[in-house]
Amino acid sequence: MAIAIERNPELDGIDSRGLLWQWLRFGWAYRNIGSLPQAEQEWYAERVKREMTMIESKDLFDFFLFTSDVIRWAKDNGIPIGPGRGSTAASLVAYLLRITEVNPRKYPAMMFERFLDETRHDPPDIDVDCSDERRHEVYDYIARKYGPECVGHIGNFVRYKAKNSLQDVARVYNVPPWAREAVANLAIERSGGDSRADQGLADTFAMFAAAQEVLKLYPDLEKAARLEGDVKNMSVHACGLMVANTPLTDICAVYEKDGERILSIDKIDAEYIGALKLDFLGLAAMGMIARCLAMTGLTLDDLYAIPDTDEATIDVFRRNDVIGVFQFEGRATRLVCRDVAPEHFGHITDINALSRPGPLFSGQTAEYVEVRHGRKSPTPLHPIVDRITAHTYGQMIYQEHILMCLKEVGDLAWTNVHHIRRIIAKKAGQAAFQQQFDAFAEGAARLHGIDNALAEQIWLRLVTSGTYAFNVAHAVSYSLLAFWTAWLKAHYPLEFYAASLAKADKDAAFRLMRDALTPRPDWPREPIKIEPPDPRLSRATWRPHYYLADGRPPEGRLLAGWSQIPKIGIKTAERLDAAADLKGGFGSWDEVSAPGVGDLTRARMKAFTEAKDPFGLYRTEKRLAAVRRWLRTQKVVPMPTHDGDQLAEMKVAAFVPGQPYIKGPWVVYAGVVGKVEYKDIVEDERSRTGREVEDILAELSHPELVKRATLHMYDAGTEMVFARVNRFAFPGLRKHLETIRLNQDVVVIAGNRIGGFGTPVKVKYIWVIDPEI
Repeated sequence: MAIAIERNPELDGIDSRGLLWQWLRFGWAYRNIGSLPQAEQEWYAERVKREMTMIESKDLFDFFLFTSDVIRWAKDNGIPIGPGRGSTAASLVAYLLRITEVNPRKYPAMMFERFLDETRHDPPDIDVDCSDERRHEVYDYIARKYGPECVGHIGNFVRYKAKNSLQDVARVYNVPPWAREAVANLAIERSGGDSRADQGLADTFAMFAAAQEVLKLYPDLEKAARLEGDVKNMSVHACGLMVANTPLTDICAVYEKDGERILSIDKIDAEYIGALKLDFLGLAAMGMIARCLAMTGLTLDDLYAIPDTDEATIDVFRRNDVIGVFQFEGRATRLVCRDVAPEHFGHITDINALSRPGPLFSGQTAEYVEVRHGRKSPTPLHPIVDRITAHTYGQMIYQEHILMCLKEVGDLAWTNVHHIRRIIAKKAGQAAFQQQFDAFAEGAARLHGIDNALAEQIWLRLVTSGTYAFNVAHAVSYSLLAFWTAWLKAHYPLEFYAASLAKADKDAAFRLMRDALTPRPDWPREPIKIEPPDPRLSRATWRPHYYLADGRPPEGRLLAGWSQIPKIGIKTAERLDAAADLKGGFGSWDEVSAPGVGDLTRARMKAFTEAKDPFGLYRTEKRLAAVRRWLRTQKVVPMPTHDGDQLAEMKVAAFVPGQPYIKGPWVVYAGVVGKVEYKDIVEDERSRTGREVEDILAELSHPELVKRATLHMYDAGTEMVFARVNRFAFPGLRKHLETIRLNQDVVVIAGNRIGGFGTPVKVKYIWVIDPEI
């Protein structure tokens, strides 16, 4: 499909092909390629020719011109755009056109063929991350340039899941909130790819006695199980924009909602209508970066010039100081980062791939860590495979590893390579695998003399890894975005926290404030002081506040804004800002609460601003301290022996199938429970392997015991503890588990510290304590 690209009058007469080459010459100068040594320039020139040959064969000139034009406009107008997303970062053409900020020359593991190859007949997907607060400006630019009637948002069909099914049915049939919540807290929710993804509530009612009791009292809740999986409503796709040559009403129905044009098709249907789709995702991390840049006076060019070798930033990852760092503060990634202890950007990229469920549960993450730290040697498979995976310590964690092995070991053509990748990703079955294996084995024997047994061993490794292997280009792109946020945290911590807190939800804000207040002893900064709103200095939300102190260098604090006061919304906060600007600032809280200004009660503001712990930052310590004082007065519940940070420091060997089970030290731990995760081991095995339930049960000793649980527990430290109640202990501890009030009760557990991912404890005893009694 062609899109009319606006041309410079000086370039009249140049067709799309010539215009794209002209823009590439501009990009060559913009990226300073001409200043590189001649040998380097020759690499870039050959790579551009190779990519452009593929682009020309598919007549994608207008597609790249359109995409480049939109992204360059955004960047030139100060809208932060991410470094790249998906496989796009593997394209040098995209880099020269300023579509991405990732130079493929620096990251040779990326493959252009993963982005665009001869078997693909539709335009490649180019996903773009931009500031969530300015995404609408990009849409407005496209609408102005190509006509609002030709531009619209892709629709998204929202389906019923377990919890919203319960919510709607409970509302219609007057089921009380406590009953709905009792079932919702036990509800099994599965990913969309699971064959029983729409059977979560049916399985919940079958699995849990507590849910069955609620169902007896309120049988209408069974209707929620029937709703699960049905379409609930249509909404706007998070990022999909569609641009056509003709009005979109010629193609499909178009709806108006809140001033936006929404197409009556989703992302799957969009591929078939012949229009151009561009995914512009409003990313909160880019919004945070935009706020931080504004506070520091840095520009987008400063951001894009951050070197991925900056030692202070690498130290952030090495110390695992990753609260607030894009995609690294999640539990899995933070724990993998701790275990890997990265020394360079390549390690950081690998962590992004290693913290996915596939590598975690297959053991590849643990193997990577062991080899990385020299505690074991990689298991050799074949010199070619070993060479391809050398930079990841022998682990096949990237899709590009699979593609290279298929081509270099099995001598398969690119058409076959990409076909096999799709078969593996879709789990098309043993027959499809076997058909391709024969071609792979024949090529391996002919090219390298590899016998059938070794070829089958390599193939099995490829098939296993192919179900979860990550894309190198995406890992590099998102690691670079993480690196930018970590760089801001390392070099501008006050602005980083203020920018992050400005739009954080309650839980994220709590983590950020705790992180700012309590750096560990090995972290090279002082605790950052956090102040409640000040009528003279505050504005709508968080801001850094620097002040002079006794002739010393300026000190900084985090100053809360009006919207941090309970029950003050953003509209009231903005009204207060406007009033403060008119008055040149407020002199007192009385002025803030004056009628017609803030319309706030002085008592409410005083209660918050003068409280000893207005943000509840020490609530957990107080609860745990109260329980410890009580524990000293009795002899039934044991005193804790370790906190979470101490448990995390214990090194316990992980269980290896076929070897004796290793139990670590006996520990007693006290913490607050943030989440109780129930699992059925038979269901878990079925969803992962596709095996029949009867076959799984037949292999179990005591098949009547299939339920287990994990408590996600935390204390005043930085490490989460995972209290694992196995299927043998579950019946005896079940009643205790069902009485736990999340984020309220203090729970004492006793058991053995065990090996495995995270900080797990195999629980034998549980005591649930209300700290307020």
